[in-house]
Amino acid sequence: MIVLIILIIIIFFGYRIYYQFSNYPKNSPQGEYVFIVEPGATARTVAAQLQKDNVIYRVDLFLVREKLTPLSGLQVGEYTLILPATPVEIIKQINAQSEMIRQTNLQIGKRESTTVLLREGLGIDDYAEILFQSGVITNKQEFLNFAKNPNNFDRQKFTFLPTPLNCEYGDVTLCAKYYPEGYLYPDTYQFFLNSSNEEVFDKLLSNFNTKVWLRVREQVEKENIDFNKVIILASVLEKETGRTKGIKQENLDEVNEERRKMAQVFYNRLKQNMKWQSDVTVEYGTGRKICQQTFEVPNCFLLDDPIAFHKYNTYLNSGYPIGPVTNPQFLSIYAVLNPIPNNYLFFVSDVTGKKYFAENSQRHEQIIREVNRINRDLGL
Repeated sequence: MIVLIILIIIIFFGYRIYYQFSNYPKNSPQGEYVFIVEPGATARTVAAQLQKDNVIYRVDLFLVREKLTPLSGLQVGEYTLILPATPVEIIKQINAQSEMIRQTNLQIGKRESTTVLLREGLGIDDYAEILFQSGVITNKQEFLNFAKNPNNFDRQKFTFLPTPLNCEYGDVTLCAKYYPEGYLYPDTYQFFLNSSNEEVFDKLLSNFNTKVWLRVREQVEKENIDFNKVIILASVLEKETGRTKGIKQENLDEVNEERRKMAQVFYNRLKQNMKWQSDVTVEYGTGRKICQQTFEVPNCFLLDDPIAFHKYNTYLNSGYPIGPVTNPQFLSIYAVLNPIPNNYLFFVSDVTGKKYFAENSQRHEQIIREVNRINRDLGL
């Protein structure tokens, strides 16, 4: 009897181990399952991730199976498994994708590349021209048309992207001009010549994820902040702030303080149901500048010009414009998330870009006269 009991126990646990060795958990994910193989990853680290996500039963059993059906030449990259799947099927899927990644890397190694600077304050139209002139893209219009279609962008991969508007992108009198405007981080990039539109936008959005989203996500989610509104206001600040002779180390702190003060000005105007009346929102998509009271602007246009009547115009439309007006740097996004409290409702720039703030319209008019004098004294 003792021998029989022991035999039954051995058979029971033996069958259980064999079942787990050959099958998948009942609570395995269904459909597409994506995981990343990082540099230095081994079969054990892959198995640990799969066990954690209930794709396999046990690491040790998977490694035994892997000895019989080895993972060959595991490549760094993103893998997509179709689940549920047995350990053998999983290994076959990983090996097939690993070989595809290896072949892709071999092809990439043969491609020529170039360095491109996409500086802050530029929009997608500007990006398209620079990328075309650099040989990164071969067709500007196709690039711009690609940016008008929200379906071309993976919101599961780039979770910070906004919900698409219920209108057709491209016509600023009715909708936003481009879908990912504001999220294409300004930086120095290394691009392959003759890149696809998917490759270019993926690199730009991945950089935004690293340089911005990973740094602010906790605050945004904790405070339940509308991130698209953050990017819209940051894009306005990016165009409104700065210095005509460039931002240097000696004036960087002053400019950053202006950004944070101006962010609060826009919030203050919203609270009092005042329109933003930001010139840069009117200028978006026109290729021209608004005429100024404090200095001369060549080829400028007035607010009653027909080209000013569009969805971005915050002289006509209350609240936020329909979308971002440029691709802002992190410092502008930080300013929107961390404004300096104040009671200002107005600001004006002198010809150097320096800002002057006022709490009411009377003081604002007075400052405009003072700024005109400052500009005359500067000989500008």
